[in-house]
Amino acid sequence: MNIFKISAKLLAISMMVFVSSCDKDEEHDHDHMSYDIPASFNYANASYGGQTDRLNMLSELEAYLKTANSGGVVDAAVAKAMYANEGYTWTSDAFALEQPTKDLKSKTFDSQQAVVEGLIDQLAELTAAGTALTVSADGEDAYMCDENGMEPIQLIAKGIMGSCFYYQGTSVYLSAAKMDVDNDVSALTSDVDYTAMQHHWDESFGYLGAPINYSTTMTDGSVYWAKYGKKTLNGGLTTIDDLMQDGFILGRAAINNEDYDTRDEAIAKIQMEWEMIPVCAGLHYLNAAITNIGDDALRNHELSEAIAFISALKYNSQASISSTEVDAIVAILGTNLNEVTPEIINTALTSLADAFSITNASEY
Repeated sequence: MNIFKISAKLLAISMMVFVSSCDKDEEHDHDHMSYDIPASFNYANASYGGQTDRLNMLSELEAYLKTANSGGVVDAAVAKAMYANEGYTWTSDAFALEQPTKDLKSKTFDSQQAVVEGLIDQLAELTAAGTALTVSADGEDAYMCDENGMEPIQLIAKGIMGSCFYYQGTSVYLSAAKMDVDNDVSALTSDVDYTAMQHHWDESFGYLGAPINYSTTMTDGSVYWAKYGKKTLNGGLTTIDDLMQDGFILGRAAINNEDYDTRDEAIAKIQMEWEMIPVCAGLHYLNAAITNIGDDALRNHELSEAIAFISALKYNSQASISSTEVDAIVAILGTNLNEVTPEIINTALTSLADAFSITNASEY
């Protein structure tokens, strides 16, 4: 059973959007609209600074955790202070003028907050004990892994991407609780004022980590989910353009014009297309692990990433597969990455691809 209740209305819309999206060569034709649809998310009153702060906070936290890969000792108290933004002074350029007031922890799916902190504790213990790094065959890469080959850093960083950014972007800010709110556009008194609904929509977009002109041909400046969106291109998908043009851009224009049927169609499009990013990232890293099966460092690093991306699928309120099915795919890889075989990884790869009707999984 999925962890969320599926709205009958959104389910119906999702089916409609799914059928229409089967033809991936279809143009994004909005000519029938009675209002203008911009080419990018260039709305004068768009506001998602809090989400940008959280992206930058994860970047600084991840950089700190990765000092473990060069022999550094990670202090669990420091990392947890960064995660909760309690008593930590941020040093990245993004916060040179002002310290952020937002945090990552409170926006993470409730049950995963303790999981993240447990992984931080584990990483700190590994580094304090002087655990040897797992070094790649060519000597170029080294990773701090536990005795079962799991890499806590990847499970933490990608885990936050899933249980915080993806969860908030697909499930919280596009929910009825955030969408059934004030949207009296006519009451706005300046070009930079916004309604509650507009702001919530923008906040969902902010968690994607995309530039306003993000497209299949323009991915510069993308971070986190938008960065990994490039993995969808390997299999010839138009996910990025569908997500932006028929999702975020169209939906914001619809909200601006109080067209809620189109807004709801855009919500379903976003939830469906964003889901393909963790799917394709999971396929990519499973393929890479097969390629590097004989290199403990690279294989386990890639499998840790794959596990985190696949696990993220649970946090979409309109997920195409259930949490139980997600866990079953991850379980195929077992609990000891040092013991996996190409056959085991390929079974997980095939299971993931089949769940999303992907027939060219090896191309990712």
